[in-house]
Amino acid sequence: MHKLLVNALSVTNPSGRHVLLGHLNRLTEILGNRCGLVVICRKEMEEFQSGLTGRVEWIYAPACTVRWWRRAVWERIHLPRLARRVGAFAYFTPNGMAARGLNIPQLVFAQNPWALVPSARRRRDAVKAWLQRRAYRRAMREAAVMIFNSRYMQQAYRKNAGVEERRGVVVYQAADESTHIRAAAAGDSPRRPEQILTVSIMAPHKNIEALLCAFCRLRETHPQSRLVLAGSWPDPAYEWTIRTQVTRLGLGDAVEFTGFVTRERLDQLYAESRIFCLMSRCESFGIPAIEAQLFGTPVVTSTVCAMPEIGGEGGLFCDPDDIVGIVEALKTLIEDDPEWRRRSQLARENADRFEWSRCSRPLIDLCMEMIRD
Repeated sequence: MHKLLVNALSVTNPSGRHVLLGHLNRLTEILGNRCGLVVICRKEMEEFQSGLTGRVEWIYAPACTVRWWRRAVWERIHLPRLARRVGAFAYFTPNGMAARGLNIPQLVFAQNPWALVPSARRRRDAVKAWLQRRAYRRAMREAAVMIFNSRYMQQAYRKNAGVEERRGVVVYQAADESTHIRAAAAGDSPRRPEQILTVSIMAPHKNIEALLCAFCRLRETHPQSRLVLAGSWPDPAYEWTIRTQVTRLGLGDAVEFTGFVTRERLDQLYAESRIFCLMSRCESFGIPAIEAQLFGTPVVTSTVCAMPEIGGEGGLFCDPDDIVGIVEALKTLIEDDPEWRRRSQLARENADRFEWSRCSRPLIDLCMEMIRD
């Protein structure tokens, strides 16, 4: 049996776990008898391990590899030996960077634009971002195949490298099949007519500040509107900044901080909200927006990332710092019922294309081709 060496050490958040599990589970489902997975992870990654079905051989790295620089050192020392030991035909990594010292084809999956977007970074992260940009350029030169989760990411990598990749494949992400099923079952649930929903891990580059400014202006003409911020706040300082802004703008009774929510509650929020809005400055894809669209909820999102490509006709898009533009987009979907219904239908149609069976197909075809060769 052919073996694909998969490095999962960089998967440290729910979004990364969702994407890698989605693609790998389709891979084992289709190629299970011809291609086995050898996956490098940490023993502490129980949720990731339990989510991966099919035949898998596990290799455990030390817990310290949760830190990016220690992970880089461990990989430089151990990956060439591991690849030889398992007899892998190829190496797959979702961290966007090629490994050193490997003599087998590398499939590098690029899905994190953080280092390529200046407005998404803090000054103290300058060195890390510089190192990542340099590693991205090397990946474009050395990887047998660069796999991008959007055409936006492909163009961002090309701009950073100044050259095109040897071979490039765009492999979109998807919402889980169970989410598609639950959204279809929800049908046309009753809506809260002026409820705006944001779902995200609330990091500074998500630009909640601009959304709050726009929401405050919207309340001047729509005083019954409310904003729900659903998601965790990994940076306590940023949460304090946003809560302070809410108080300063007098929005305490109109903005709800839910924190992390259960899947059942999240589905309810998608189904009952009038609009999904996220004005991120850095987004290589946007799974929550796709999930919202599955429930027929139109989106208002940013133009400076992958969202116009992913959101399609099921949304309205504007500059993330154009407060007036954000307000006008929100007003359109609140005030114009025929337009809302049209966008709602288009949202469902757009989101239906993001199924794992369809989105993972280019990756499966790539692996089949390499096995045949």
